[in-house]
Amino acid sequence: MSDKRSFASLLATLIMLGACAAPSPWQAEHYRDHPLVGRIWISAEARFIERAELIAALAPAAFILLGETHDNPDHHLLQAEIVTALAATGRRPVLAFEMLDMTQSEALGEHLAQSPNDAAGIGEAAGWGKSGWPDWAIYRPVAVAGLRAGLELRAASMSRAESHGLAQTGLAGAAPEHIQRLQLDRPLPAGDEEKLRREIDAAHCGYAVEEMIDAMAFAQFARDAHMAREMSSAGADGAILIAGNGHARNDRAVPFHLERMAPGRTVASLAFLEVLEGEEEAPAYAASFNGEVLPFDYVWFTPRVDIRDACERFEEQLKKMRKE
Repeated sequence: MSDKRSFASLLATLIMLGACAAPSPWQAEHYRDHPLVGRIWISAEARFIERAELIAALAPAAFILLGETHDNPDHHLLQAEIVTALAATGRRPVLAFEMLDMTQSEALGEHLAQSPNDAAGIGEAAGWGKSGWPDWAIYRPVAVAGLRAGLELRAASMSRAESHGLAQTGLAGAAPEHIQRLQLDRPLPAGDEEKLRREIDAAHCGYAVEEMIDAMAFAQFARDAHMAREMSSAGADGAILIAGNGHARNDRAVPFHLERMAPGRTVASLAFLEVLEGEEEAPAYAASFNGEVLPFDYVWFTPRVDIRDACERFEEQLKKMRKE
């Protein structure tokens, strides 16, 4: 079969998959009736698209980033749908997780070598309960989808010790091999670096002192570079990354590093965003990311898990962080 006919067949399969995929009942409680819920936005064209069109657009990309709000189970169910749909096209990308770091990589591999289909057991095997992430149960559908499709599951993050060390020392304290491998001596453009600092300051509700902001900005830059390196080393079928929306943005996060580490290979970023009360226009959500345009190729809107103010929810933790 010619390449042209193969691609036409692929698109037909994807359209069929998209048409047959009915939305799952929403798990998150808040704003389910919001007019944006369930809709998919393509940023470059400023319009809404259907699931079939989204899957057809993602399928050819070497690297696909699926952003999320970590504690929203709907985001993980939709990620699982996308993993399944992409695998149905015949691709076998690596499925990498921000939430798993290099210290857990060996345990993950050993568990899957002994129990190849045991997604439920990954949490205990990798020490997930001590990691501080939301319960493994809400991530399990993504792992199930990956294992059923025969994908390699991979830890994507550098160890916390390494990340904390870089936050303390900055570039001067980084090992030469890490500087070279992650290109840490090639920083973000000055404007984007300042935007990252402001984003971190806002996320910490004003409790982070300037020195902490600088340190956290460099550590995040390094973490994004590390995840990009893990993806770029995945092989011909590329990789899918499960990560927070901040790491999936295509202006200064993991996609920025992928373009430098794997030039010529295509990158697609999809963010699952929780809707805001009273905000019914998709472009307006760019303000939440300090820009005029949403920094993702695609955005899929969902209900919210929690409507409390984040600064109030984490006030005690932020105060403790400042003292330390």
